[in-house]
Amino acid sequence: MLENNITFTGSDCHPPATTVKEALDRARECANCAQKTAVIALLESEIGTIWKKILADPDYLMSRDEFAIFNFFQTRFEGQQVARDARKRYWDHKQSIG
Repeated sequence: MLENNITFTGSDCHPPATTVKEALDRARECANCAQKTAVIALLESEIGTIWKKILADPDYLMSRDEFAIFNFFQTRFEGQQVARDARKRYWDHKQSIG
């Protein structure tokens, strides 16, 4: 959606995503964008980095932006205790700071 509230429905409705945040926003908002190679590449790279951090440090606390990516891919980690623990750490920390 553009700032003037006009929504495009075509396959090229958005300019290319150049950041992970843009890619995540587009993937959440637009089914066509979620299938674009550039969007997928940015998100896959980021979730790979986040997952490596979680596996390397059992006490790793994700940032808000990292958690947003992790949450987008939540079905990928269903049933994995490491993922449940990482999610719990994030929410416990968020609650503790208000």
